[in-house]
Amino acid sequence: MRNYAIQYHRLRHGRRGLILELWPNPGAGTMLFYPGTMLSPFQYRPLLAALREAGFAVAALHLTGHGLNPHSVGFTFDDLLHDGLEAEQWLHKAGLGPVAACGHSQGGILTLAHAAASRRLAAAFPICGVLPQQDEAISLTLFRPLAARRQKLMAAINALARRVPRLPLPVPAYLSLRRISAGARHIRVNRRKSRSSYPLAFLASLFNARLSPRLRCPLYLFNARDDALFTPTLALSTFDLLRAPCKRLIWLPGGGHLAAMNPQFCRYIARTVAAACAGLGLPLRLEATDAP
Repeated sequence: MRNYAIQYHRLRHGRRGLILELWPNPGAGTMLFYPGTMLSPFQYRPLLAALREAGFAVAALHLTGHGLNPHSVGFTFDDLLHDGLEAEQWLHKAGLGPVAACGHSQGGILTLAHAAASRRLAAAFPICGVLPQQDEAISLTLFRPLAARRQKLMAAINALARRVPRLPLPVPAYLSLRRISAGARHIRVNRRKSRSSYPLAFLASLFNARLSPRLRCPLYLFNARDDALFTPTLALSTFDLLRAPCKRLIWLPGGGHLAAMNPQFCRYIARTVAAACAGLGLPLRLEATDAP
C-alpha cells in the first residue's frame, strides 16, 4: 500500500466535531466514505487506499463522537447522516465533485440514507446495508428470538433509553462477534481511535430509523456470499425493496462480513466501483505509478 499525503479538514469544531479525512487526487471525482459500527477511517486504510489507487479522491468521515472527535458526546443516527450530507456539501463547494458515497455495515445503512436524501450524489455503493424498518433487520442482532414481538421490544428499548440514554453498550451486547468475524481472513485491524461502546440512546435511534427505499441515484449494493451477519437472504430482501434509477447487487465470493477489510477484496471492490463510476461519467485520475 502506497503512502499518500492525507489531509484533515475540520468542518465543525467543539464537542460535536466533524472531521473529513481527505486523500487528494486533483481532477478526480470524490468517494465519500462512511465507516462501520464504532469505527473510523483508521480501520479502513486498505479500502481507502484501494479507492485512491483506482482513481478517486477519497473523503472519509470522522463522524460526530467517532475517530478523532471527542467520544463522550451524545449523538443520534440522524446526526451521523447530517455529518455526511454536510461533508458532501463542503466537497461540492470546494470544487471536489462529483461525489459518490460508499460505506460498510452501519456505514452502508448510512450510505442508503444519504442516497435517499441527497439530490446531488452521483452514485451509492453500500457494502452491506439494510433498511432498519425491515422486519428482517432484527435478525442482525442478538434479539432475533424476539422478532415476533418487535413492537414490544422496541417499546422497552425506547423506555430504557429515555431513562438512561448514556448507558454504554459494547458490540457484544447486541451483535454476535462470531457472526461478524465468520469467514474473515488476512485482516489486521488497527484499533486506533475506535469506540468501545455506543450509548443506548444512539442504538435506539438506529433501531427506530425509517429510511426511504427510494434513492435518488444509481445503487450498487455489495454483499459477501458467506456473510453470516448481513446474510445473502437479507441482502436479497433489502435489494428487492430499494428503488433507484438503476440498481445492481454485486456478490463478493468470500471474506464474510469483514470482506471490506481484506486487502484482496478491497482491490476488487475499488476496481468494480471505479468501472461503475466511469460508466456514469464520474472523472477518475490514475497516476502513472497507479496504472496496472
